[in-house]
Amino acid sequence: MSSRAPNPGRLGIAALFVRMALVALWRAVTYPIRTDTASTLLKDAFFAGLRSVLHRITIPQSRYLSPSTRETYFDFCKAKKIEPQTLKIEGKDGVGVVGYWIGSPNAEVVVLYLHGGGYTQSATPGYCHYWHCFAEESASLKGAPPASTLLLGYSLAPEAKYPTQLQEAAAALLHLVNVCGKSPANIFVAGDSAGGHLAITLLSHLLRPRSSIPEVTLSAPLRGLLLISPWVCFRTDYESFARNANKDMVEALMLRKWAAMYLDKSNADPETDPGYVSGDAYSEPMSNDADWWKGADRVVSDVFVWTGGNECFADPVKAFEPVFKKGWSEGGGQVERVVFVETPGCAHIEPIMGVMMNPKQKSEDQQAVESWLNARLVG
Repeated sequence: MSSRAPNPGRLGIAALFVRMALVALWRAVTYPIRTDTASTLLKDAFFAGLRSVLHRITIPQSRYLSPSTRETYFDFCKAKKIEPQTLKIEGKDGVGVVGYWIGSPNAEVVVLYLHGGGYTQSATPGYCHYWHCFAEESASLKGAPPASTLLLGYSLAPEAKYPTQLQEAAAALLHLVNVCGKSPANIFVAGDSAGGHLAITLLSHLLRPRSSIPEVTLSAPLRGLLLISPWVCFRTDYESFARNANKDMVEALMLRKWAAMYLDKSNADPETDPGYVSGDAYSEPMSNDADWWKGADRVVSDVFVWTGGNECFADPVKAFEPVFKKGWSEGGGQVERVVFVETPGCAHIEPIMGVMMNPKQKSEDQQAVESWLNARLVG
């Protein structure tokens, strides 16, 4: 049965889509004469239309328009004619969350995947398609053990505030190790955008357990940490926000509002601009110096961070790179095991988006991510 939210008003929703269509059309018509564009006409028009929606959409509207992660997953399984398999997780602190298997629960290697969406949006079909392709392709990879993905249906803001999502991610990792019997050495933690942020927050908790959240003790380092366009800082005044404003799919006002909802720092009207909101050492990775990341090599073996040259997060991630690498190496880790890749001409989370926009051809950004994953699978 659908759990879709009540209709928040047809007029407002209609206005969103009319504006989206008009903005996309204008960008398409003027594409040949502009220089501040995405890498293709299709992307430029689509990203512009999406930005126009994200700038104005309210939480009630998005709840009405977007299926839940559970609904998206079950619809995907139905379309693929595969049996849905869920994992109910109960944490030590009473936290409950559900994970959705993409691939066999009995696979030797598991990717614990934390989806993006600014902490306010559920997982889209693109995540299911991306990790379904991963499971199928890794099965034919010579020398690779069977691999699957657990897509975590963590609680969304503003209904659930920080650190709820960290509690749920920690509970999922503990469950995989202590209940499912997975070796930490066979677990990847991965995420994109806000999910990448959550993955880094989980890494901080592994290094320095946060009070009120059960400690996660690992018998071996995790197999890898994969971050795609991670949200490492809540500031929106980096130069890349201005430079890539018309090339990316995300936009600054949306990020500020959603960050405030996540941190419980919204205005009385949560749909208004809260300005810059700051997090703590766990929720805002860029607030930490290199010392914070010392010892990270003892909880995860390898780290891969992907960003696009055309995305708003490009400069924050560039600023994060030397700090993280310094902490990693000064703590005793081999710096070559931390890889940051920026693909020119790519926007936010394009490795994921590409599966839906051009499923028949692997792009440079997808190849970069998959090459790292495949090497960690076989190695």
